[in-house]
This record gives sequence, structure tokens and C-alpha cells, in this order.
Amino acid sequence: MNQPIHIENLDFAYGPVPVLENASLTLGEREFVSIVGPNGGGKTTLLKIILGLLEAQSGAVSVFGEHPLVGRKWIGYLPQYADLDSKFPVSALDVVLMGRLGKTRRLGFYTRSDHDAAREILARVGLEKLEKRPLASLSGGQRQRVLIARALVSEPKLLLLDEPTSSLDDYVERELYDLLRELNKELTIVVVSHDIAYVSRFVEKVICVNRAVHTHPVSEIDENIIHEMYGEHVHAVRHDQEHGHG
Repeated sequence: MNQPIHIENLDFAYGPVPVLENASLTLGEREFVSIVGPNGGGKTTLLKIILGLLEAQSGAVSVFGEHPLVGRKWIGYLPQYADLDSKFPVSALDVVLMGRLGKTRRLGFYTRSDHDAAREILARVGLEKLEKRPLASLSGGQRQRVLIARALVSEPKLLLLDEPTSSLDDYVERELYDLLRELNKELTIVVVSHDIAYVSRFVEKVICVNRAVHTHPVSEIDENIIHEMYGEHVHAVRHDQEHGHG
């Protein structure tokens, strides 16, 4: 299969306002990378272009060698703000099954294979005993695992997560990244994050997005580079000894 993401000389603007200029990016199979940059720098726009939700004005974009509208069938996506009301009366299993809509019939009930796949993924994320629990009764970390399971049940080869830990405490954040590191044995994973110091424990590269797109090995990232290129918007956040680099 072709490279999960290949972008070359991409330009995108909202009307007269440029958001991405001459952006290029290539990701290989089973890479684990983080996208960082200031608010409004183009991070979410870049994800939407990869998903085929936005069309670039110029440049080339391919997902597994196909146009994003074709290649996105191989993408699992967790948006920054999940489109689910936590008070809506659905179970964890119901939410995960939503991820099978593109795999099953457009109309009618979910198949037995859909239910089997959903239960298998819930077990993979450590929630097999909570499949019947209402979404509203789950903790923040458990809800994020359910949403990741929803993204995974479509059997993707590329997982995009837009700030998946923004509302989680340090312990739950660590658990979630441990899960992602395990999933990375099979999938290419792209995580949008503001916490470079923390995610650098897990990712191989950092993709800095602020109109331009620059890719750096984790070993090159330090406060001087961050401040020189991106001002005070992004920081290498310090964690305590338990969660830091040791």
C-alpha cells in the first residue's frame, strides 16, 4: 500500500486569508507523529484537508495513494470536540457501533459481524466490561477510549486525533498514550497536541504547523527552536517526575 499521507506544495486559504502556504508532508506506515502549532496556525485545517473535508487551492494531496475522498476509508478520526451529547441515552457499545456505518448497510440493523467487531475493539481499549454502561456514566478517560474505539472499529490504517487529552488529568493522559503506543504497532498515528514535552516520549517526529509546515525529529526540538519559530504560543510543558522524562 502507498504512503499513508503525501502532501506536496499545498496552499489553502479561507477567502483572502492564507492558512497554509507551500506545505509539504510525507508519513510512512506505522509512524507516530505529533502536530503542534499556535491556535489558528492551520493544524485542524490540515487534518480536514487530509480527510477530504476541505480542498486545497493548489498542490497535491494523497491518502494511501488516492484522493482524500477515496483514501479516507482507511482513516479513523477523533475530532477535538466529539459530536456526542454525553447525556444522550446510548451505551458504550452503541457509540462504537456508529463507527461501522461506513462498513455496513446504509439502512437497517447492524449485523452480527458489526457487533462482534465493536466488542472486540472495546476489549482492545480495555472497556469490554462496560459495553452496556450509558455514555453519561463513564469518566472522561473512558469516554475518550470509547471514541477511539469508534474510530478503530472501521478498521483504519491511519488514526488522526485532534487534541485527544485536552480535558484529561495527567494519569489518564498517560494511560491513553500507552494505549496509542500499543496501537502504533499496527497503525500510523497522528496526534495534535500542545504538550510537546509529554508527547515526545511516544512520537518519532513533530510536525510544526504555522502557515508553513516543518517536520523535525524529536531530538531536534527544544525551547529555543519553539520560541524562535512559533513565539510563545507553544511550550515544552514540564511535568512532575512521575510523568516526565525521568
